[in-house]
Amino acid sequence: MLKNISFFLKILSFFILVFIWVYTMITYGKLPETVPIHFGLDGKADGFGSKNTNWFLAGISSVIFILMMYLSKNPNAPGLNIPENLKKDPAISEFVVSIFCVLIIFLFANINYESIQVSLGKVEGLSHITNYILGLMLLFIIAMMIYSWRLTKKSKI
Repeated sequence: MLKNISFFLKILSFFILVFIWVYTMITYGKLPETVPIHFGLDGKADGFGSKNTNWFLAGISSVIFILMMYLSKNPNAPGLNIPENLKKDPAISEFVVSIFCVLIIFLFANINYESIQVSLGKVEGLSHITNYILGLMLLFIIAMMIYSWRLTKKSKI
């Protein structure tokens, strides 16, 4: 069952990644030469750069996706920083990495979409969705740590 869910999450991540590239391609010609590249805690743009930085964000999203796909299949890779007892079960480690992948790629897609919307003058800053995604990531990390702690507690009995 976890394998099926992990597979679905990977497919979802891939389609979100495709959205990032397609949306960037569609809107690139409409963007002004200077676009926001950094946003403050209030969601307002406070750093600006070339519109080519949108391609950089799409590229970084792709690199992260590829890295996460690698880590999902290689639980003993040094770059995978999850509790050791979760790494012991390949299905669980793949599931954990797949969830992180969806959350990270969705975060990048949201930032890409909203920064383009700001560039086009349709909104004034990032919405709270970015904060919600970061909150979901934090909650998932806490849940993963609790699950790991419970597995450790069970194995000692």
